[in-house]
This record gives sequence, structure tokens and C-alpha cells, in this order.
Amino acid sequence: MRRDAGSEGGGDKQEADLVTHQSSTPQRVFPAEASSPGENDHLSFAGLLSPADKIAIAYLAIIAALIVTSNRRIEYWPHLIAGHALAIVVIVLIAKLGRLALLSLSQKFTDSPIPRFSDSPIIRFAALIRGWYVLVLIPVTYKELSYLIPLVHPKDYDAEMAAIDRWLLGVDPTIWLERITWPPLTDVLQISYSTYYFLPVILGAVLWRKGWFDKFHFFVFILVLGFYLSYLGYVSVPVMGPRFLPSIKNAQSFALSGSLFGGELFRAIRETLDRAEGITRDCFPSGHTELTLLVLYYARLFHRKTFWIMLPFGAALIFSTVYLRYHYVIDVIAGALLALIVILTANWLYRALGGLSQVPARTSPTPGT
Repeated sequence: MRRDAGSEGGGDKQEADLVTHQSSTPQRVFPAEASSPGENDHLSFAGLLSPADKIAIAYLAIIAALIVTSNRRIEYWPHLIAGHALAIVVIVLIAKLGRLALLSLSQKFTDSPIPRFSDSPIIRFAALIRGWYVLVLIPVTYKELSYLIPLVHPKDYDAEMAAIDRWLLGVDPTIWLERITWPPLTDVLQISYSTYYFLPVILGAVLWRKGWFDKFHFFVFILVLGFYLSYLGYVSVPVMGPRFLPSIKNAQSFALSGSLFGGELFRAIRETLDRAEGITRDCFPSGHTELTLLVLYYARLFHRKTFWIMLPFGAALIFSTVYLRYHYVIDVIAGALLALIVILTANWLYRALGGLSQVPARTSPTPGT
């Protein structure tokens, strides 16, 4: 989209130059390295909003629509609608301020419409906020679900999930796993389960630190898409998990326990996660499985060293979802299928939403990647 800036101010002309540069490069294959955070940040997508921004706004709009249709059961529905509207405004403002900062800095560079600003702390900070604001948005929208799901869809499907597991396997998996349950293993798996919150951040930090901002913005898009698809699954099929289903809970021979520090480490991690997450009916599909597989897949594409470090934690995490009685096996299967769908559609959807790059078919053979 080109603009005739001949009759407009200098800032508009520079913005037009940037947009023209974007339009002339409809696709670019990774990697595209920059010398400092944010240097080619604006080249990752066309227009004001990134693909990740658009997915987040779409999710907020969908949940707002569900709130309106269920308003008779939701006491604070006007406050929630206002909160969603505010969140959308904040996303747009973050995008707009990031663009304005870029354009204001580009005035210092007359030889190229593509500025370099390794020496600009203001732009580095703007790029940081622009790239990482989802670290706040995703958990906030997750916590909302613990209040909304019982009101929007007041039926739990745990009995159905347990029946599917028995149909698939002939047993209740969490009960069958008692034969290999061992307190030291329980400690390891509970610790591994908690790495779910760190693995995406670690890979994002690696991409950011190396200056691979095309990859970074694509990965953020993957995360936002993956999280919000799983959230919509939670709303559609509310499931609490086998540790809450009476028929399974009462059939378990013993409660899980750890061995480190007299079992206190296991209890501390489990209770901390329970307090942080709440009772959110967030089992189907397994977001832990989906997001872990997505992180591992893109770590393998983008940075092999990070992939190999993450792989044992990721494998243990996925196994722990059932061993620790958080999930049914069918939850894990659904999470894996959802991850596959995201991977298969990511390139097309990213470009459809204005992304200017596509993920590579294989990892660069450069050592350390």
C-alpha cells in the first residue's frame, strides 16, 4: 500500500517510505538478523498491528461476545466488556507508540528509510514493550476463565473424558500409573511440569538476544495463537481433570507425594500452581502439551542447541500431565493434534494477517543454531 506523500509533512513521507519498503518485500525467509533489539522490528509485518496483535484482539472480541450472550448469568458483565475494550485499546496504543517511536527516530537517517538505532535506549525500550507485552496479556486473560467458564458453559465433561480414556486404553490411566509411581520420580515430574511457564520465554529470549526479530515475532504469533486456541477449547469443553473426578479420585490407592525435603518441595510447587491457576476447567485440550510441542518444534527450527536443552524437560512435562493426575490421555491427544494444526496452518495464517516472513523448512546448519 503506497501513499502519495508529496503534499504531506516529512513524518508522513517517512512513514510512506517505510510502508513502501515493506510492500516491495512481500515475503522474506528466515533468518534475518539485526545488530540490536528492534533494529528490523518494523519489517516483520505490514501495517500497524502484528499478526499476534490481530489474534489477541480477535480472541478478546470472541470472549466479549460470549459474555454478552451470557450476560444474565454474569453479574459483572459490563465491567468485563469494558476490560476487554480497554485491553484492545492498549494493544493498539502499544502498536501505535512503537510505530511513532520508529518514525521519529528515522528522521535522523537521511540515506535510508531503514534506520539503525543500536544507540537509542528509547527505541530499544519501545521495542521491548512492543515485543513482550503478551507476557502480561496471556496470563491475565487466562485468569479470567476461572470466573467465566462456569457461567458461560456451566457443564463439566470429566465423565465423558474418563469414558473416552477407558475406551481407548481399557483402564483409567492415572490409576494404572500407580504401579510406577515413585516419590523421587514424582519430584522430577512436578518440577518438569512447572517448566511450562519458562520454556516459551526462554526460546523467545534466545531469539531476541540474537537479534532474529523476524523469528521472534513469528514465534510470538505462534504462542498467542496456540494459547488462545486452547483457551477457546476450555470454554467449549470444560474439564477439571482426573484428580477432581470422584470416580477416579476415590479409586486412587494413595495420594501423590514427593521425597525431596521430606516431600515439602512437591507440595510447595503443587500448591503454588493450584493457587496461581485456580480451578479453571482448563484440561481439554491440554495446553501444556500443545504449547510444549510448539516450543520444541520451533526451537528445533530456530536454534538447535536450545532445542536439545529443552527436549528432556518437554518430554517429561508432557508425560507428567497424566502421571501427576492433571489431565486425561484424551486431553494430551487433543493438545498434540491442536499443535499439529497450528504448525500446518501457521505460515499461511501469518501471511494472511500481514506477516512478511515465512518459517524455514529446515534449520540453518550454522553451528549453534
